[in-house]
Amino acid sequence: MARRGSKPPGPSKQGPGDRRGATKPSSPNLPDDLDLGPGTEFWAERLRRLALGLLAALIAARAYWPSEPAYKEGAAAGLSWDLAIFLVAALALVSSIFAGRFVFRLAVPDAAVAALMFLVAVSSQRSLDWRIGVNLAWEWAAMGVAYLLLRWLPRTRGESAALVLGMVVTASAVAAYGIYQGVVEIPQIQEQYRRNPEAAREQIGVSGGSDPADEVRRQALENRVLQSTEVFATFGLANSLAGFLVAPLVLLMATALEALARKPAVGASRWPAILGAAIPGLILLTCLVMAKGLSAWLGLAVASGLLVLRGLRLVPRRVLMVLGVAGAVAVAGLVVAGVATRRLDVQILTQATRSLRYRFEYWRSTWAMITEDAPSFGKAIQTGNFWKGVGPGNFGTHYVRYKLPEASEEIQDPHNLFLDVWSTAGVWAFLALVAALGSGIWILLTRGGQSEDEDASPTDRPAWLLVASGLGLVMVLFLGRMNLFMEDLLTRWLVLLVFWVFSAALLSPLWRLAWPTPYALGAAMSGVTIALLTSGGVSFPAIAMMLWGSLALGLNLRDPAPSGRLHSVETLIPVGALSLAWAALIGGFFGATLPFWKSEAAVARAEAAMQSLPPDYDRAETAYKAAETADRYNVRPWLGHAYLQLLAWQSRGSKAADLRWETIRILLEQAVKPPRNPDSWGLYSERASTVRDLLRIVGPSLSPREILQLQADVVKATRVATRLYPNNPVLHGRLAEASAEMSMFRDAADEANEAIRLDALTPHADKKLPDSMRRRLQENLPKWTERAAGSPQAPI
Repeated sequence: MARRGSKPPGPSKQGPGDRRGATKPSSPNLPDDLDLGPGTEFWAERLRRLALGLLAALIAARAYWPSEPAYKEGAAAGLSWDLAIFLVAALALVSSIFAGRFVFRLAVPDAAVAALMFLVAVSSQRSLDWRIGVNLAWEWAAMGVAYLLLRWLPRTRGESAALVLGMVVTASAVAAYGIYQGVVEIPQIQEQYRRNPEAAREQIGVSGGSDPADEVRRQALENRVLQSTEVFATFGLANSLAGFLVAPLVLLMATALEALARKPAVGASRWPAILGAAIPGLILLTCLVMAKGLSAWLGLAVASGLLVLRGLRLVPRRVLMVLGVAGAVAVAGLVVAGVATRRLDVQILTQATRSLRYRFEYWRSTWAMITEDAPSFGKAIQTGNFWKGVGPGNFGTHYVRYKLPEASEEIQDPHNLFLDVWSTAGVWAFLALVAALGSGIWILLTRGGQSEDEDASPTDRPAWLLVASGLGLVMVLFLGRMNLFMEDLLTRWLVLLVFWVFSAALLSPLWRLAWPTPYALGAAMSGVTIALLTSGGVSFPAIAMMLWGSLALGLNLRDPAPSGRLHSVETLIPVGALSLAWAALIGGFFGATLPFWKSEAAVARAEAAMQSLPPDYDRAETAYKAAETADRYNVRPWLGHAYLQLLAWQSRGSKAADLRWETIRILLEQAVKPPRNPDSWGLYSERASTVRDLLRIVGPSLSPREILQLQADVVKATRVATRLYPNNPVLHGRLAEASAEMSMFRDAADEANEAIRLDALTPHADKKLPDSMRRRLQENLPKWTERAAGSPQAPI
């Protein structure tokens, strides 16, 4: 029998600031009509609490190491977190088995979020780089499972509110580290670069070669290191950090507003708690300003406007005006301090229009990629990308085919959450995203049929959940593989720990006065959504869980409204079905991931052998071969093996008779053969450059026939790279010169003209032709054109 509409116990109109007449609920974490038998209640409840505490710790831990995927490493940093989420789901299922019934919440946004995560995960089957696509698909699946756990595991509004507090405290600690980074670490890095630029470039991996393109990259690096002051904290990009901070700051302001609206108990004062909470709020705001994320600032402004609308009904207008003036003064003070310390300047505003222009360039190319540049909408909807997308993590491979000549960079996502989802998983995933955000924000921002006690808070305050969230600082050491004795990680971890405790101590009194309302979480969702309109992040777990976590917990806090109400099914049939789904999920995870982990372990052994003194090339070669066998989708073993052969060949004198140089060429060719990514322009370009360097070394010892074969190899690889990235002038220039070396003058002239044309179109120095190459092309073009007109050309 199913029982619906069960309501958690507790007073209907009693806030946390008014405890007179309170009665202790008989079961603080279960609805009245869900009493379990004496033999199962204890274990079912303990397992549920364990699962909920681990979930809180995992969500916090994901904010402590970069969410942005490292594509060169297989985008695999989050796999351990994904597995941990799946194991927490198993605990939740076991808890339901002990209870003998399935307890859940259900609303329209839940179905939309589940459909979104499922469609994105399934789209990985379309990935050209299957390994990256599948690794990121598990992150989407884990986020979907985490969302459902956030909806089903909390039993009272107190637990949901405690989870919100954990999110805000975690973000405050990250913001504090961001400030420390901007004040201490970034100046130290800049000073180290000034003292020894070559060592800093080598550490970062920027080539010190004589290629003119290397000089452009070195100049770009120098500008970034010495001129950039944006903080990024535990993230890879400043925009990601800014998007992460919006929701917690909105939630803190909203909770303070709710506390002002409540009548304190006799003899009590609200101001110590509010003023204490203002310190973490100022930390969050300061870090947000230092991150210079304009879209995040806009999201915060819109969310603040929504809070003002709420405040007009809660507090006198004069109080609201005082708060507004105080906020404006705080922002103005931070801006003045930023300008005085040269961390902010007018370029933030002047670059805003340029940054927006870049975004429009990204979006135009992304739409062309989605529709495959179809001339009409009718034809566009027949394309595979329109319906099914290109798969997680594979945007960058496809994007360069449609990248505008004047666009600034090769991006990995379109910097817009709607286009990101559409290009990844197709139109149905886009519609699911619209449905999830639209229905969720609508439900949270409108009262609808909610009862009058929607804003009242129950008396239970599960402080253990806040402690569990703090355990994320311990969990990250294992899941994030954080070695505290490398680089500055110990300092980072200590700063995070100290400010987590500090923020928790200052924010807990405010949460004892009032809790965020569903409206506050709807405003937070709105702010994050606007921030993601012009920046990436919807696929990054730390940022995405701020968005989807706000939705899940906001819906929970609407209890006893339908979207927040607990339902019970007194049968194990749903649990059995979910257990089968979980078994399929975990089986698929291990089936897809274990080969990759085995391959990466072998790569690690190979790298260790190469770093030993003296290098053990034979042991490294054996390990690389094992890695290639373990996972045929992983490209890293092939590239590492080729580099090993190059080092071994060079150590033996780089002789033409030593045929290891032939092995290098074969391994690079294998790296771009299916089932590995056959459309990676970068790998083809690298292969062409390597073969060209080999030819320069061994060429004098080879026969004309062998030289011709290597030249043809360079032309083929460069031509494929050029077709995959057609608006790259440097590739066209290299193809022109490589074609001329084989007397293919017609191709050389055509490619030289295209290179010069594209060079004139791009305003970006790092995308232009090196000066020496431009001069060579301009000098040789008349000669190539003349020879092309007088002699036929045979294709390669």
